[in-house]
Amino acid sequence: MEEDLCERVRRQSLEMPGARQSIADFLVQEGSGIKNLTMSEVADLTFTSKPSLVRFAKALGFDGWRSFRLAYVEAVERSERDRVTIDPNYPFVEGDTLSTVLNNVSALEHQALGEARADIDEEALLEAARRIVAAKTLVFFGLAPNSYYGELFAFKLLSLSKTCLVPDEAEWEVLARGLGEGDCAIICSYSGVGPQRPPVSLVTPLKAQNVPIVAITNSGSNWLKQESDCVLSFVPREHYYGKISGYYSETCVSFILDALFSACFAADYAENEIMRLRVLVNYERRRTHHIDDVLPL
Repeated sequence: MEEDLCERVRRQSLEMPGARQSIADFLVQEGSGIKNLTMSEVADLTFTSKPSLVRFAKALGFDGWRSFRLAYVEAVERSERDRVTIDPNYPFVEGDTLSTVLNNVSALEHQALGEARADIDEEALLEAARRIVAAKTLVFFGLAPNSYYGELFAFKLLSLSKTCLVPDEAEWEVLARGLGEGDCAIICSYSGVGPQRPPVSLVTPLKAQNVPIVAITNSGSNWLKQESDCVLSFVPREHYYGKISGYYSETCVSFILDALFSACFAADYAENEIMRLRVLVNYERRRTHHIDDVLPL
């Protein structure tokens, strides 16, 4: 049904003159981006009118523009996701040209971003942001390379005057047992399996102390997902070990953490904008004073 709708719109752009062709051409070019545009904006950009948009939708069997737009966005997003057939584990093979390598990795990461956005639970994202903002102590637990993304996430939170600890694995157990009900733990694990394997093994002591757990993991059935208070997940498309690199999963983790930071920022946008500028100004002042101290007179 979704593919049929995309094809029907393409056919309109080829076969129908006038306003309907203009609308269809725009839809084909803009794709799923029309979800960010109002009806008035689409009418203006296609040099048509709202009644023309309604007639276009009804010609395709819908009762109005809104129902058509929802169906079309869903159709295009599904088509965009299915279009990429690159192996996420081995997106290139021996003998491929450098151009092929770059194109395939770029396409794979683009697919990962699209699917991560489509699959993210917005209610869970808001709940995770609320817990993070409210936490007295916030700790990110994850093995490399997830820990590197955790450090970047913690760096961004500093602009909101929010501290996020990203401890080494040797410190995990002691730090986890020192957290309490008013704190929050983020556990990032692609597999999410094995309650005896770190960092998933931290779930048991954290739950014993009523520490809220935000999990970042795959969307399949796994122990971390089942035991966490709040889950942000993505499609498990990679093998755990048999792969060149974690192109897909690492792109998803990076996006989810960016989404989480953005939700924290948006929770109090005006105050956080002021805070961000204040932090930057203080940083520049300290940097300038340091330069003045080391420069010879």
